[in-house]
Amino acid sequence: MRVVVLGGSGFVGSAIMASLAQAGFRAVAVSRRGPVQCDATDEAALMPVLQGAQAVVNAVLGDADTMMAATRALASCAEKRDLRVVHLSSMAVYGAARGRVNEAAPMGGTGGYAEAKIACETLLAGTGAVILRPGIVYGPGGEQWAGRIFRLLRARRLGDLGENGDGRCNFIHARDVGAAVAALLPRPELSGLAINLGHSCAPRWNEVLVACARAIGAVPVARIAGWQLAAETSLVAAPVVLARLSLPRMGVRLPEVVTPSMRALFRQDFSLDCQLADRLLGLSRVPPAQGLAECAAWFLETYGLPEEALVS
Repeated sequence: MRVVVLGGSGFVGSAIMASLAQAGFRAVAVSRRGPVQCDATDEAALMPVLQGAQAVVNAVLGDADTMMAATRALASCAEKRDLRVVHLSSMAVYGAARGRVNEAAPMGGTGGYAEAKIACETLLAGTGAVILRPGIVYGPGGEQWAGRIFRLLRARRLGDLGENGDGRCNFIHARDVGAAVAALLPRPELSGLAINLGHSCAPRWNEVLVACARAIGAVPVARIAGWQLAAETSLVAAPVVLARLSLPRMGVRLPEVVTPSMRALFRQDFSLDCQLADRLLGLSRVPPAQGLAECAAWFLETYGLPEEALVS
């Protein structure tokens, strides 16, 4: 089966490409800067790229407008070409849900990212696309949910958050996302389903943050008081987030910050119910301890040991 992976040069897309290749698919990575270059938001440009493909995976990531435009173009192309579609959504569509959340839970996420993911799912409704709703996708090389977290831990701006870190950490390794895509592509009977991807027992964020800090030598682990976290997200993060809208184009490096969305995530007390994925796909997931150890090893290799360790 020839499979086109939109966004196939990104972190998640690359993991999907690796899993598809291992499973024997003929996978083609398509992105604006990848081996096959194409603007996935442009239907006219996308249609020739899909020539000869039997399936397409939508792993495009970007701002809300980009994700929606790419999904709209894909939906139109898939209808004309009769393509099997796998779309990467997110647990963000469940918003502020609590407890164990299965695929029947109502979508109600707020904020630009969550609203865009809901809009993308709506665009694909009735097309037969399989919707994957992973938790937080992490793994070696993942700057957003590995590099950034480790850098903030090393800077003592994250650590043991007390009651502010008692939410559930719904991590899923990038390799597991790739394995899920490879497992469902030969299964046309799964068309139209939404499937959660996560672990059956999501740990608390405090457990994960403390373990990560110790793994990279950021000890003693910082104890972050509630007022400190509030000040970080309200006084520091807001101007940095606004500056990112323009300054990156000027080559200006901005500091790492704990954003308001991260603060809310650390308190979010729900676990993804992944029984459907277990039953239909039979995934053998990367154990969290192994995955975090891989990330710590990658981080130390990439960014080196902390200064105090080098001095001692």
